[in-house]
Amino acid sequence: MKSNTPFDVVITCNYSPWSSYKGGGQKSVHMLAEAMAAEGRKVCVVFSKVPWEAIPLPADLPYEVRWAFFIGLRPGVSSPLRFLNGLTFLPTVRRLCGPDTLLIGNGDEASLYWTIRSRGKLVFGSRNTYDDFLKGSDWTRLSTWIRILFKEPRFVAVALAARRADVSTCTSGFSLEQLRQCFGIPGARAAVIPNGLDPLFFRAAYKESGQTGVLFFGRLAANKGAHHALEAFLRLPPEQRRAHPLTFAGDGPLKDKLERTAREAGAANEVIFSGWLSSRQLAEAITSCRLVLLPSLEESFGNAILETLATGQNLISTTACAIPEVAGPYGTLVASGDVAAMASAMARELSRIRGDGEIEEQRRYFQDRFSWRASARMYLDLESAGRIAGQAKAAGAIRP
Repeated sequence: MKSNTPFDVVITCNYSPWSSYKGGGQKSVHMLAEAMAAEGRKVCVVFSKVPWEAIPLPADLPYEVRWAFFIGLRPGVSSPLRFLNGLTFLPTVRRLCGPDTLLIGNGDEASLYWTIRSRGKLVFGSRNTYDDFLKGSDWTRLSTWIRILFKEPRFVAVALAARRADVSTCTSGFSLEQLRQCFGIPGARAAVIPNGLDPLFFRAAYKESGQTGVLFFGRLAANKGAHHALEAFLRLPPEQRRAHPLTFAGDGPLKDKLERTAREAGAANEVIFSGWLSSRQLAEAITSCRLVLLPSLEESFGNAILETLATGQNLISTTACAIPEVAGPYGTLVASGDVAAMASAMARELSRIRGDGEIEEQRRYFQDRFSWRASARMYLDLESAGRIAGQAKAAGAIRP
């Protein structure tokens, strides 16, 4: 039954973890909401969809869900009118908020929440990376707003959300610095609150026992480096490719091109496309292969990086954006787009056997550092723009 009384926490996000278009941001919002509910808070999440989409929800959600109308023919990062979604989220969010509500927006859908700031505490939780052309923009000038409106209007919506919020949070020091450079957010109103780890990956444990295969998982898109994963795999010696076939677990705009490239290279039998996997299936896939390859070109945090390393699995990724922050001393990181270095690292790591002690040390490192309950508590400590700097600094979250 839907509640008509104000919620303690309202979180908003375009799309949902159960939509055809989904990614780390949607999963992060879901996990954060679950953790908020576990802290005893009454939580509602507002996702978006087009009216004709039928999206069944899990029966055991510990929070309530509302839907806002997604303005566009179909959900997607390139939907040209998505910057207007603030208009559809606002009336729904207004009805859910009271004077003590913590309202957390996560993207361009939060553009107009500042108009109802008096109804609660407003946080903009940035879960994206931003284009370099935004760096150094002077948002005090009308010409900046007009120029960027014509170049990429969703960034105008993000600017409204971030600049008018009581505080903006980011999942990494890299993304916080980028947000400040692109949108002029003062350090006193910015904090780092890292993502946590899905409990399924706490329980999944990699044990070296002769596994075979290389796994890529996530959206099959250029920014995730799916094409680089295939190119690097095709550079492996034929005997290694046959012994360790590459599985793409996910979907996205590059799928047809990847399938065609594999066929043309005579490697169709060595490249498998499994589609999206549930969290449980993904944890099993990660621990049942020999190596995970995630050559992303941009990550504001990197849920996939954390999920892989937390199991103890061997990872090859890149030095892009926030990945080195999350990976710490583990995994093999190569320069973004350096396919030759990627292939060389794969060939080396596929031939190396790691000991149980090395694997268990890696698992402890990540499981000691990342928790959704800890992330939820950091959000719940954000009380007002006037007190956020002191509270966040005490929690070790502020970056000057």
